[in-house]
Amino acid sequence: MGPLAVTGIGMLNALGLGRAACWRRLLNGAGGIGPVTAFAVDPGSGNLGAEIKGFNPRETMPVQFYRRLSRLSRLAVAASCEALLDSGVKVTDDNRERIGAIFGSAFGSTQQTDGFFLSLLEHGPQGAEPILFPDTVPNAPASHVAIFHQLQGPNSTLCQNHLSGESALAFAASMLQGRQANALVVGGVDELSPILWHSLNALRAIKSVRQEEPLTPGRMPCGRGFIPGEAATCLVVEPQAGADDRRSEVYGTLLAVRLGGTQTGQGRYPAHHDALADILRAALEEARLQPGEIDLIGLAANGVAALEAVEAGALRKVFGARWEQIPRIPLRYAVGEFGAAGLLTVAMILLALGEGVIPPAIIGPYLTGKPRQAQRFNPARQARLRYGMIIGCSFGGGHSCIIVGC
Repeated sequence: MGPLAVTGIGMLNALGLGRAACWRRLLNGAGGIGPVTAFAVDPGSGNLGAEIKGFNPRETMPVQFYRRLSRLSRLAVAASCEALLDSGVKVTDDNRERIGAIFGSAFGSTQQTDGFFLSLLEHGPQGAEPILFPDTVPNAPASHVAIFHQLQGPNSTLCQNHLSGESALAFAASMLQGRQANALVVGGVDELSPILWHSLNALRAIKSVRQEEPLTPGRMPCGRGFIPGEAATCLVVEPQAGADDRRSEVYGTLLAVRLGGTQTGQGRYPAHHDALADILRAALEEARLQPGEIDLIGLAANGVAALEAVEAGALRKVFGARWEQIPRIPLRYAVGEFGAAGLLTVAMILLALGEGVIPPAIIGPYLTGKPRQAQRFNPARQARLRYGMIIGCSFGGGHSCIIVGC
């Protein structure tokens, strides 16, 4: 079939609402992490999260549509609207059966699920709130996106911990390569909620940092636990030929999407970097690139020492001494960690390639899992960029590597 092109991008996250706002704040070195304000956090736990603020569904969809949707589904629909408009893809009676939605979400709408479960406990099976139930299933956001845009093509949702976004992109790419669709809205959506926070805190997965001011990306502490975030990201992916027929602008093409893993303990990151290094090499081979051709790397780094040590070891093994000089973007230092953070990183790397601008990046032998006081980011700068690599790493032993080009 030929290369797959990304023709549309939509996003909402802790950096802002919409592609332009998020990109601008990223280039300015801003972060979206601060004290959680949407709900009261557990006493004795950390209080930092990366929240979406100021979102109003009325700006993208009519009240009669969104009033019964969970917040998670509202975020997904809003991001899909921006992405489809950006792509120039027109959904008509002639093509709607060939346009679909493939989403990734770690846990779906935890807030809606918790609300339904509490109503079940309080009122019993006969009195549980039926209006809450439809959005308790993780595939609800993708379904609502299809309903809103009247898409009748493939519709699937993948839940793979912190590789959910990468898994959705891999599945969508396989469907497009198999000619099962002409275009797909590939999305990732996750939310912060009281029950999710409580669950992560019970597992000691959240950083125990408490402060009343925002956390700048350069002050991310390295150790145990991550800072949870939330976001909705959508990419419109289609064969390059379809974009050429419409004379659509293309952000970039997917050159390789690789997923794999290794055995590890429950809730733990891998103890060694060999499996991740193998995934990076496999992706480079699929993309027909040499390590020296990669201009920019989107990291999986999230402040967890175990993850960052494995990632740095894999980069050192694959790129040799040059790994220190490649600009590396730890996006989760600005937007937190969540199931589809990898898909958001793909979107940001594509924007960087298209604009010819390297966002604030780490250069040097840093983010290796060692304790530190602060981390200096090099300021944004213009550069000639052709190829970007996006690394994923999830607790439970999952790895991914995506390579994009422009």
